[in-house]
Amino acid sequence: VKLGQWVLAIGYPLTLETTVTAGIGSAKGRNIGINGRQSQTPIESFIQTDAAVNQGNSGGALIDTEGKLIGINSAIASPTGFYSGYSYAIPVNIAQKVVDDIIKYGTVQRAYLGVSYVDAGDLSPEEKTKNNIPAEVTGIYVNEAVPDGGAYSAGIRKGDIIKSINNTNLQSGAEMQDQISRFKPGDKINIGYIRNNKEMATTVILKNKSGNISMVKQAEAMDKLGADLATLDERRAKEYGVSGGVV
Repeated sequence: VKLGQWVLAIGYPLTLETTVTAGIGSAKGRNIGINGRQSQTPIESFIQTDAAVNQGNSGGALIDTEGKLIGINSAIASPTGFYSGYSYAIPVNIAQKVVDDIIKYGTVQRAYLGVSYVDAGDLSPEEKTKNNIPAEVTGIYVNEAVPDGGAYSAGIRKGDIIKSINNTNLQSGAEMQDQISRFKPGDKINIGYIRNNKEMATTVILKNKSGNISMVKQAEAMDKLGADLATLDERRAKEYGVSGGVV
């Protein structure tokens, strides 16, 4: 997706039948702070457009002029609750990963790099001077590398500035989240970073939230209930004077 290209949003807004609106893609990797209500480690890397989207558009397709799916319409920025000029779509790369994981594993396989960070561009001049960071440097400044995380095992430490993943340049944490979200625990990625003004590279094995590379299993209903259950057989059902049930 290129900034400025035409996009079309399809959906059923405001109880209307199928509706198509047009606009342009005006930003990528947009973090609008709405997923923090659902997760402590939310992924936000929206495509921003000015195609009119309203309540009822969520889940609908954002396509290019060739009809190719590029995103899933999901949110708007609005003081009224109705379209005010900006709409947001989940990139199709993230949506496709979620779909594939659910089909194959029954639940999403979320990979973690194992760092807390801030965009280097958001650091104040004083902070950059204190940490010996050139004023013009962009990327992701590592505040902490978790000891049992993949980044720490690969040699990344506090103060490093992550510049790229698999040769894709990064300007913000949202862009980094977008890239990481395409992988599962156990996958390897190449990271380019800066330490003490020197360009370095390493290979990171991504891990799950528990700090290992095991696939996360779908939570079974029986596990959630905390009981071992079995269908009541006919003989015992007659003894109990019931037609059937679960023991």
